[in-house]
Amino acid sequence: MRHRYSYWSLMFLILPLLVSCISSGLSDIVLKDDGQPCISIPSNEDFFKRNKQFKIIVTGVFQTRVGELWLKDYRYSSKPYYVKTKECLRFDYHFQNNITYTIGFTSTEKGNNENKQWLRYMRIKKNKDGTLQLLLDEHTRDVTQ
Repeated sequence: MRHRYSYWSLMFLILPLLVSCISSGLSDIVLKDDGQPCISIPSNEDFFKRNKQFKIIVTGVFQTRVGELWLKDYRYSSKPYYVKTKECLRFDYHFQNNITYTIGFTSTEKGNNENKQWLRYMRIKKNKDGTLQLLLDEHTRDVTQ
């Protein structure tokens, strides 16, 4: 009986760790002066501040009930696309106000073959006074310009 208890205890301790390792990351998003978002890999991905480079594999913009709005696949590009943490990724898409977007991209650390998925929900809200407000992950946090 004790063996069963330890088995289930390990499952409840190990399973959350595995899920957290497999889950996608949350990219950083801030509004630039032109009202468009700057989407980047957060600085905590380079914990030791070694100035790591990340290869961007694919980027995409999606809208609920509409589907894919824009997609760029860099796997077959003649020149790899590298960025560092906090560097704005190239999203050649003009984001509109009051539309909820799903922003996604896949990256890998330079010299590593393990891909990491990044996913974020965002909406740019134009306030009555004309200022723009970035709403992330539906209810997570507000960042006002």
